[in-house]
Amino acid sequence: MAESWVRLRASALDSISELRELLADESADDRRLIGAYLEAKQALADAFEAFSVEKYMDPAILDRAKESIETAMRSTYPGLPAKYLKVHGFGKSHARLLAYLCLSAGLEVSGGELRMLTGDAVHTERRARELRDLGFTLEARHTGGADMYVLRGTEPDAAAGAAIQVAKNIRGDRSSSNEVKERLLRATGLA
Repeated sequence: MAESWVRLRASALDSISELRELLADESADDRRLIGAYLEAKQALADAFEAFSVEKYMDPAILDRAKESIETAMRSTYPGLPAKYLKVHGFGKSHARLLAYLCLSAGLEVSGGELRMLTGDAVHTERRARELRDLGFTLEARHTGGADMYVLRGTEPDAAAGAAIQVAKNIRGDRSSSNEVKERLLRATGLA
């Protein structure tokens, strides 16, 4: 693995060691203890995000899905302006989550595992659920006190993803009036 994981792993180990020492010291000042906890938590998040980038970052999976959906958008909605026929808003965290979920397709993946991939980012699980907007079947359920996710297939339903993306693009178009948007949605059968 690349140096960033190795370097950040060593930093995380140092932070954990410091926290361990403070936890063992019954006379440790509360603020130092809390500070050490927060430092260790951040060091671990940074290290495991680097680990996930190096191990699971495969933008090709997301790129292929977007290409498939854009092809379906162009063929299903040929009369629409080109600005509505592009997939927008899916970045590096989506790519990492999708790559990991594809490797685990059919298996339950915890929300904690997903957060590990993004450095414990707050909106990680929402980013995972947004993959549904590309036509992926991602089930979510609460089991045993944890949120669990199951990706049911590694290929998106391109037609479903195309419909969702076109509708989002039309609704999000700030240059068109609500009347124009509604007319486009009705004309495409997406209203």
